[in-house]
Parts: sequence; C-alpha cells; structure tokens
Amino acid sequence: MTNRKFDKSKVNLIIDGIMLLLLALMAGLGFLIKYELVPGFKRNAVYGGDVELYFWGLDRHQWGSVHLYISFAFLFLILLHIVLHWKMIGCIFRKMVHGKVPRTAVVICLSVVSLFFFVAPLLVSPDIAPLQGRSIHGGHTGHLEGGSLREAHQNISVASEALAEEKAGKSNPENHPEHAFSHLEIHGSMTVDEVCSRYSVSANKLTKALDIPSGLSSERIGRLKKRYGFEMEELKEAIVEIKNHN
Repeated sequence: MTNRKFDKSKVNLIIDGIMLLLLALMAGLGFLIKYELVPGFKRNAVYGGDVELYFWGLDRHQWGSVHLYISFAFLFLILLHIVLHWKMIGCIFRKMVHGKVPRTAVVICLSVVSLFFFVAPLLVSPDIAPLQGRSIHGGHTGHLEGGSLREAHQNISVASEALAEEKAGKSNPENHPEHAFSHLEIHGSMTVDEVCSRYSVSANKLTKALDIPSGLSSERIGRLKKRYGFEMEELKEAIVEIKNHN
C-alpha cells in the first residue's frame, strides 16, 4: 500500500513538471509569434519591405499550429492531474461548498462555462474587413466577397495596362513611381491555390511559369519562395502575363 502511494506521488510530480514545461513553452511560442514573427503589415514597417520570417524553417502560422498542439497536450495533462487528485478535490470541495444542491450547481456552471470556452471559437463568425479597413459584422460576407472579387479583377486590369505600356515603351518612370504590379495584394502566408482563386488564373499555368511542381500549389508562397528562389514581383508578373494570354 505504501509503495503504491509513493509511485502515485512520483507520477504526480512528473506530470506537474511536464505541465510546467508545456506552460513555459506555450508562453514562449506566444512571445515568438507576437513579437518576432510579426504579421505582414508590421514586417513592412520593421524590415522595410515584404519579407518572410522563419524560425527553424517554420513561419508564424506553422508555429501557431505547434502552439495549438502543445495546448492540447497541456489540456490532457490537466485532466489527468484532476483524475489522479479526484479524491482530494472532492474532499476539499465538500468542505468549501455545503449541501448537495449548491455543489451540483457549481459543477454544472463550471462544466458549461468550460465547454463554452472550448467550443465557442469553432462556432463564431469572424468579422470580415476589406483592405481599406472597414469591417462587416455577423458573418454576412456576400457583398464583400463580390466587392473583393471586383477589386481583384480591377487590380489585374490596371497591372495589365501598366505592363503593356511598359513593354511598348510608353510608360514614363516619373509618372509611375511604383512598380506595375505593386498594387496586387499577395502575401507570403497565402497559398498558390488561394492566389489563383483570387485572381482567376490557372494553378497549373502559374506553377509552370514559376518552375514549381504543380503538386505544391497548396503550399504557402513564403515557403515556396525560399525553396525555389523566385521573388514576389515575378509571381505578380506571371499572374498578369497569364491573364493577358487568356
């Protein structure tokens, strides 16, 4: 009996130590994502251009997935910790809350609130905002999606005209200080498929133009840039070229 209690104490100590490490790791990854692997709009201000940031070969979105998996592991250990201390928790709980009805009410409230916090993020509709910053609440995105699609096609048209002028030698650099494709909204966190869907171009044609295997169209552009050595301007130019030849 004594050995059994001693073994249980060691297991509890090991679980507590692992939970401490996981908690510290979650906090550290949160700091990494928040302050080091900053989002695109902050990268432009900090690094002076559209760059991709990696740590150990992973970008901020992938580290976010690692953070989620660690959270699941921490949650599992929390539940295991509660199971192993169930008798002690029950004893203390009965001393703190007198009466069966109040105890039942407290347990139900804690269970409902915990379940709400766990499930609610999967059920909500996010606020959708165009690039200009105006938001639409409540998940009604029909008009916005149509507007975004029209804006994407307008950007393509403007870029096509600028490219045609540039090739014809009619473009005056002083009148066009920005690159012909600078207004196309493409970020390294997007996948090739997402870009093709946004600008209505063929994924096969785009991957071929960039010399990327067609099977990698679901990969993030930032990782593909690093692996295959193309620039964002080349990607934008390829999109305009494909649109012009359609």
